[in-house]
Amino acid sequence: MQPWPWEGAVQDVFADVLRAVDWEIESLADTAKKSRGVDVLARRGERLLGAEVKGYPSDKYVDPRRAHETKKTKPTTQARHWFSHGILAALMLRDAQPERESLLVFPAFPRYASLHNATRTALRDARVHVVLLRADGTYDCATWTAD
Repeated sequence: MQPWPWEGAVQDVFADVLRAVDWEIESLADTAKKSRGVDVLARRGERLLGAEVKGYPSDKYVDPRRAHETKKTKPTTQARHWFSHGILAALMLRDAQPERESLLVFPAFPRYASLHNATRTALRDARVHVVLLRADGTYDCATWTAD
């Protein structure tokens, strides 16, 4: 498995955060295989959640054949694309399963924090929560808590 802030590592830490406060994980996407669908579905009593999880892009390729190359797209630009894709997935979840709390989970990088700040009001009004997660399992989110 790749290290933090790879998407799979972020998803694993987030699932551990949920389990630590008695959430039952209903399903986890296989990020290594790039499976489709909601990345994390969980339940805790009457509470249900769905989370779209993203990692933070690297400037290097993971493929050993291209590891010596630098990607053409800057990580900050790619992060913006991933953030926007996450928003669409979170909104689609709100529509398809309105009973679920809809979360976007990103590693706590300044780029994701600034993108969240620029969309905070609209995401709050849409009832989409942005969780900025650190590798140690601590997180920042003004509108949601796992407890």
